[in-house]
Amino acid sequence: QMRRVYETVQQVADTDLTVLVRGASGTGKELVARALHNSSMRCNKPFVAVNCAAFSESLLETELFGHEKGAFTGADQTKPGRFERANGGTLFLDEAGDIPLTTQIKLLRVLESREYERVGGTQILQTDMRIIAATNRDLESLIVEGTFREDFYYRLNVLPVYLPPLRERLEDIPLLANHFLHTIAARTQAIPAKVSRGALDRLLAHTWPGNVRELQHVIERAVAIYAHGRALTANHIEQALGIQTPRATSSALSVRQQELITLVHQSASTCTVDDLFAQSSTLSEGMGKSKRTLQNDLRKLADMGYLTWQKRGSARTYDITPRGAEVAHK
Repeated sequence: QMRRVYETVQQVADTDLTVLVRGASGTGKELVARALHNSSMRCNKPFVAVNCAAFSESLLETELFGHEKGAFTGADQTKPGRFERANGGTLFLDEAGDIPLTTQIKLLRVLESREYERVGGTQILQTDMRIIAATNRDLESLIVEGTFREDFYYRLNVLPVYLPPLRERLEDIPLLANHFLHTIAARTQAIPAKVSRGALDRLLAHTWPGNVRELQHVIERAVAIYAHGRALTANHIEQALGIQTPRATSSALSVRQQELITLVHQSASTCTVDDLFAQSSTLSEGMGKSKRTLQNDLRKLADMGYLTWQKRGSARTYDITPRGAEVAHK
């Protein structure tokens, strides 16, 4: 579904249509707003975001319109507002459903004419900006209640974009996870981490009540605290989610898996695939097994949380996880 959203983004990016992005908290509304800005001819100009729910009515007006020196007690100098800072670029009005009625009236003029005055001023200023608004509120119900102006609603809702909750668009999870991993890598100047099949399955199994924001935080925690530069495993994701998953008992593992865990524990604090392959004839059905099969067996155990997987040079090194010890010695 996000592919369709971003197709719409590409189609309207170079227009100046006002966009209203709707969806539950954390569904990625600001991501869409930034994608619109970055795909437009305004991409080299400012993207200015303001959380309209974070300010009182008077402070929100000052934040948006700016104020003149002496406009109120403590206004000892002229301060440009978000409209001025967004000139030439994009203004993102987050939580637009929380804008007070009197401020809605003043914003109507800006939407219609792109003209405004600073608080305490009389000079008419002009701004050239695109406006993108976002909300998780039911604006139609607010109109009926009398807390949201219908004319303001239609001024914002020129191009509506709806983002369903993440649980309804599981196909987006691999794309979003990859996006966050690349963002983390760019920030830390590192190679992007990879997501194992087991980790992806665990991501797909979660219901994501916090939507895209929760996914972003889980990926960031998994990379920073648990993975330490390695590929993300199911165990890393569960730890980042704060889930205490019951460990598989020795009876839930195959004989070969139990023997392989024991062999790893007996080898050293760390050991390579080559080290283990040299001893693999001691395993049940060990004769005739290839190094690739052994590596796949180890990878499965790593995804189950019994081993941690870390590349060392051209070889693969497996560090034993403490929680695997009780199985290995049963």
